[in-house]
Amino acid sequence: MADVINVLLIEDDEDDYFLTSDYLAQCDSPSFNLTWVTNSEDAIAKLKKHSFDLCLLDYLLGAENAIDVMANLKANQFNLPVVILTGQSDVTVDEMVMRAGAADYLQKSEIETPRFMRTIRYAMVRRDIENERLERDKIEQKNKAKDKFLAHLGHELRTPLTSILGYTELLIDDVRNSNFKQELSIIQSNGRHLLSLLNDLLDMSRIMADKLDLNIKAVNVCAFLTDIHSLMRLSAKDKGLSLDIVAATPIPEFIDTDPTRLRQVLLNLISNAVKFTDKGSITLSIEFVEANRIDNKPAQLRFHVSDTGVGMPPNKLANIFQPFEQIEDVMRANHGGAGLGLAICKELVQKLGGDISVSSRLGEGSTFSFDINPGDVEEQPKTELQLGQVQQAQSTSINFSVTGKVLVVDDLKEIRRLTGHIVGQSQAEISYAENGVKALEAVLLAEEQNQPFNLVLMDIHMPVMNGIEALHAMRRHGQQIPVIAVTAASRKGLRESLIQEGFNDVIGKPIDRFALTSLLGKYLPSSLSSDFQNDKSTKTAEIHTTLPSETTRAEVNERLAETSNNGKHVLVIEDDSDAAELLQLFISHLGHTVTVETSGSDALHAASDKRFDHVLMDLTLPDYNGYELAKELKAAQPSARITIVSGHEADSQMMSEIGIDNALLKPVTKDDLESVID
Repeated sequence: MADVINVLLIEDDEDDYFLTSDYLAQCDSPSFNLTWVTNSEDAIAKLKKHSFDLCLLDYLLGAENAIDVMANLKANQFNLPVVILTGQSDVTVDEMVMRAGAADYLQKSEIETPRFMRTIRYAMVRRDIENERLERDKIEQKNKAKDKFLAHLGHELRTPLTSILGYTELLIDDVRNSNFKQELSIIQSNGRHLLSLLNDLLDMSRIMADKLDLNIKAVNVCAFLTDIHSLMRLSAKDKGLSLDIVAATPIPEFIDTDPTRLRQVLLNLISNAVKFTDKGSITLSIEFVEANRIDNKPAQLRFHVSDTGVGMPPNKLANIFQPFEQIEDVMRANHGGAGLGLAICKELVQKLGGDISVSSRLGEGSTFSFDINPGDVEEQPKTELQLGQVQQAQSTSINFSVTGKVLVVDDLKEIRRLTGHIVGQSQAEISYAENGVKALEAVLLAEEQNQPFNLVLMDIHMPVMNGIEALHAMRRHGQQIPVIAVTAASRKGLRESLIQEGFNDVIGKPIDRFALTSLLGKYLPSSLSSDFQNDKSTKTAEIHTTLPSETTRAEVNERLAETSNNGKHVLVIEDDSDAAELLQLFISHLGHTVTVETSGSDALHAASDKRFDHVLMDLTLPDYNGYELAKELKAAQPSARITIVSGHEADSQMMSEIGIDNALLKPVTKDDLESVID
């Protein structure tokens, strides 16, 4: 509790004011600073100018009572603890003021008793607890907003990085650009650096939100370290450094850990060692520490990453594992970063069951040491470390023999082109679509023409119809074509959730060329197959890159609707062509026949010629007030159900008077439409 408590006394009896003032003046710890007013109006004026810790409020204030005053305080958003003072005890009054939000209720005769001071102390403690709760809630809301922002930021940044890295790689592979290879390599290097910073930022966000989980599995230690060596030896060699991996003891053949996160720690430490070492060597040593049953210590696998680099001064080591810390004394312009790498390493190592430390001498080098829990390795054979044959670097060109028809779906033109360039290095035909609606129409039309696609590469986040909705629509129409989700998102469990949605596979953005190559080889037929020995080499498909004509689309939708036994005749009245097209497509996919009209007069004409089961109508039309049109449609087709689909809230009273059945607020989903068209 504060040393000085500022108290606002609202009391219309001067004698009671002096009684309260005299008692509070006698208190030494805490001391009180008392301000006296006689009514709620003056109290509000004081509260607007000064800050108070507590309010003592007389129950009866002339024409007002305490409940009126408290309501006035709340209306003006003053939230301070209020203790009610009254001349006599009344259980009913006690209950009323407590329900109104008072901190406590006292008789004035108790002002000079110990109970008065206890009441004040309890009220102040409850205020502090409530303030702490509000502060926690505020921090929690800020963290949720930050996490949401970072997730959105990650998606937004990965999309342009896909183009930057992908097109740069294509330019590097083109022999015509050999004179610019160095400049292009700089662009590629900096693009990858930007991607690594983004990954670090998102990883740190997950760690701080406690949303980063491990995927523990059996790991062959020798094979794992061989992979680490093959990944990093060229980086070291480029600077004239040697990279050695040695084992001080026999090590288990297999351990149980998360290989992705362990690899992330080792690559980060080795990359830092290469970055800060200009001559000499880098050594990764590993040792197995047996369990100590006497001290109840489990077995550990210990790693040391040592370099002969610039080192660090002792006074800089204490904060090196803190987020956003960098050792400025040894930083050079080409050593920039967000200062998150080592902080992430520390968090990951702790999640892997160990800890990390560093020793360093300025000008002589550094050693980072960490250990992990290898799991139950008591029965595992312990072997000498033997690195396998280092794999040669993969060729950057993609030249494989697969064929078939591939549909690339992405709302960004440059991403469509980039993906098409990669796929185009095979013998497959490529078509494009810019959203889920057009993708679905292309697939259905290709099936109608007996030229079905063999594979769809589908972006998840698109306007009009997203990738998941498009996939579901394809499956409802019996299309079992393999569909691969392409996404820039990276949240936990995303791959598993997309597979559950029905996708055959998932690939991330920026698109890894070799991962895409593997997927194409998995899902496309070989060009050596006799089924595809025809004249497919003549062209890359240009058909289906645009929407089919309105007549063709209507014919396709009518044929689809005819396949449903429960199909209804639906009239859509919408003057926005894009919105009308989307509604038509959604309703057709639900198995219904659709007629689209763009004005009220045309809708009434259609209603006079044909019976409709359901009418979906916008309220804002060029020639009619929506409610007036609904009245005339109801008179023309009394058995038809009417649903308002508008960007404005519908008037429930008008709906009831006219007999309108439902209202949907734009944007509407397929599920919204399915819920009203029954």
